[in-house]
Amino acid sequence: MPPSLRKAVAAAIGGGAIAIASVLITGPSGNDGLEGVSYIPYKDIVGVWTVCHGHTGKDIM
Repeated sequence: MPPSLRKAVAAAIGGGAIAIASVLITGPSGNDGLEGVSYIPYKDIVGVWTVCHGHTGKDIM
């Protein structure tokens, strides 16, 4: 396989992997993947108050 074709195939595979990972993390609509949405403040796994798409800080309560 010529080096230029090998680079093109590697780039296509890498780009596809990144695209698939992005959809799995963010979800198809861009905001409902692994993170989730909660409009009610809650303490996350390390005890930080969190709301909405992962917003943290003193202004959430």
